[in-house]
Amino acid sequence: MFKNMLFYKENIISTTELKDFYLNEGDRTELINNAINKNYKVCFDGEIEKFGTLFIGKGDNRYLSSYLTVTNDSVFVFIKTDSVRRQAAYSHNLLLNKYLLIQVDRKLDSADILLTNGFDTSKITSKFTGMDNPFVRSVGTKIKVKNFSFVCDEYQNDVWIFGDSYMSCANPARWTYWIYNQGFDFLCDGLPGGKSIHSYDFLRTALTINKPKYLVWCLGMNDGSDRFFTNISWLLYTKKIEKLCKENDITLIFGIIPTCQRVFNKYKNDYIRKSGYRYVDFEKALLDEKGNWKNGFCADGVHPTEQGAKAMAKQFLNDFPEIKYKR
Repeated sequence: MFKNMLFYKENIISTTELKDFYLNEGDRTELINNAINKNYKVCFDGEIEKFGTLFIGKGDNRYLSSYLTVTNDSVFVFIKTDSVRRQAAYSHNLLLNKYLLIQVDRKLDSADILLTNGFDTSKITSKFTGMDNPFVRSVGTKIKVKNFSFVCDEYQNDVWIFGDSYMSCANPARWTYWIYNQGFDFLCDGLPGGKSIHSYDFLRTALTINKPKYLVWCLGMNDGSDRFFTNISWLLYTKKIEKLCKENDITLIFGIIPTCQRVFNKYKNDYIRKSGYRYVDFEKALLDEKGNWKNGFCADGVHPTEQGAKAMAKQFLNDFPEIKYKR
């Protein structure tokens, strides 16, 4: 859960690759909308007709966005965290007048950044997060683009996990960290502060690329508390997810949403437990017999500690053992 969320866009973009187009002065082009933040590549190459400044990355000045500003002599790496935008500057010493290739190879919590003009190459390793759409934007630049693409092999995995800030494979205080570090394969699409409406759109775009065998759906914490009944927005999009999975022959597995100091999720969880769908009982892992978080399991009233995350990972493997086996 996070108070600063990405701006929701109703116009869904599902394209992973664009070829043979002009990026003119002032143009901005985007690719598939998603919250994947590991094991992906953003690639761009083209013939330069005029070069001033080029912006390229994943998310443009939004929460947890990361992007490059490429000028004639430097590369600036920007990372937006909460209300702070951090910047690192590197000299590339490339003559940018004919050809430019940029590749951002995002690993677990940083990226290898490659720039080349066809003759000389500059390589940088930098912190790089990346949420939202991959994009490229021109200021005083005109390029005949050969290829602009977002590549993520994890779309081919049989297991997709969608969630919010509880999802991170680089943070030991998140349960997916412990699953990932045991070598299990899955696509992880987790938007801090994200609601069901956001991840529903991420899922729809992902399904234009591939269809998983299993979808683990862990949304609801940011949809808002249940008051006297199940949160209406959460219920609406949960039913949409059920329908989408039926239409695509996907096995849907819910994640129980832990009730915490700031968000009451009892009615959401009652719905899940009565739905007939399988679920991972994260409350069983985190709460005691009185319904309170176990001592040392909650960090801030919402998120788990490392100890809590380990307990959630253990519960996940218990309730969804299929992830252990190659298919």
